[in-house]
Amino acid sequence: MERKIIFIAGHNRGGSTLLTMLLGQQKGYFAAGELKRIWQGGFIDNELCTCGKPIKSCEFWNAVVQDAFGGWNGIDPVEVLNLFNEILLARNYPRLAAPALRSEEFQKKTNTVLDILGKLYSAILKISNTKILVDSSKVSMYGILLNQLSNLDLYTLHLNRHSCGVAYSKQKKRTRDEVHWQTVYMTRHSIYHSANKWMRRNFSAGLMRFTTPCYIRIKYESLAKKPQETITQVVEFINEAPPDLSFFLEKDQVAVKNNHMFGGNPMRFQEKVKKIHPDNEWRSRMTLGQKTAVVFLSWPYLLRDGYFGGEKPSTGQEKF
Repeated sequence: MERKIIFIAGHNRGGSTLLTMLLGQQKGYFAAGELKRIWQGGFIDNELCTCGKPIKSCEFWNAVVQDAFGGWNGIDPVEVLNLFNEILLARNYPRLAAPALRSEEFQKKTNTVLDILGKLYSAILKISNTKILVDSSKVSMYGILLNQLSNLDLYTLHLNRHSCGVAYSKQKKRTRDEVHWQTVYMTRHSIYHSANKWMRRNFSAGLMRFTTPCYIRIKYESLAKKPQETITQVVEFINEAPPDLSFFLEKDQVAVKNNHMFGGNPMRFQEKVKKIHPDNEWRSRMTLGQKTAVVFLSWPYLLRDGYFGGEKPSTGQEKF
């Protein structure tokens, strides 16, 4: 059985949780969430799984970790995080993308991480009895690392959203519901910080067109306006059978089954019947000066993705 990873690249507040949840409704697909965060948020902090239980009390994740590592104490998450911090430094991008450039020491550390990730991802697919895992970690260097896992085919979905929508969302005060022992809020940023990071994330995600074998670019706005068509496009992209869209109660309303996603937007904890619509609050709430500043800082990729009218509104994907 061919096993696949759908890796969602891009930026935070860009719609990746919605896309992950929708793909996870398909038979044979598992919506894993932000697995890059599981070492800190899961192994160390014991944050909530989307099922509502702390991850170490969740039957599914207990079975996964038992199968992969022999239990929660079978691996040191601090050592794993230290390896990630060394390997995923921006200056290591060339070595990560081109194995021929690696030193013996760097290759040894990379092999160690790949062995750990291989055990984790294989255990998730085994315990969930699925063959396609959806990972919304978004960090492109992490995606390049996943592409080097043996016996798993990587498909990159570069998900983009208008920079103003991202910048506005990052200014809103939202609780991190997965932190169940105290009230913690999601990190907020200035519009200038958000626009700059939006550019950097889009640049690095775009490079995955050259560093991973299968790449497609999708717009959040198309996903939110036409979710059924977008899901169909993704399934065709990964060469699978046409999707089962019976979980759509209406064209823009879905009934989401219980799942075990880790990490993502707080929406995953909310009602199971969800109305899908574009979040365009930024259009009326941001000042003209704020919009102008964000567009000025991010216009190259806005132009590329058709936000200035260069792309037909009926399409939301570009395949390479």
